[in-house]
Amino acid sequence: MFNLMLLKDDEVRKYIREKGIKHFRAEEFRCKHCGKILIHNSLIDILEELREHLKKPVIITSAYRCKVHNKRIGGVPNSAHVKGYAVDVKASNSKDRHKILSFLLSKGIKRIGIARSFIHFDLDPEKPQNVVWLYGKKKHVA
Repeated sequence: MFNLMLLKDDEVRKYIREKGIKHFRAEEFRCKHCGKILIHNSLIDILEELREHLKKPVIITSAYRCKVHNKRIGGVPNSAHVKGYAVDVKASNSKDRHKILSFLLSKGIKRIGIARSFIHFDLDPEKPQNVVWLYGKKKHVA
């Protein structure tokens, strides 16, 4: 369904420039540990459309994570974040969560995690599809 192309560092900058992405910079997808950028192009496109739909900033709280960073924060070993398939966006109230969820479902996103302060979505084709999960007291970091 999605035309997935894995982009690294300068390729992300070039993609953003050539596609006319107005609301996101490559640095927002950077690993907070190693500084590397790895993201699938369709996530960038979906985020830009989400921003236009919401008519307000979309804050990325987590995108690519190297294995070291993923382990440090308690991420699951096979996290979609490690493969550049996932992003978490800030969603701190029920209205924002509803708008974001409705949008993601309308775009055919088949993997969504809901937390108190963020929504995770990913395009990982190797993971179960048509799933929505909740982050609760038990620590689960996708």
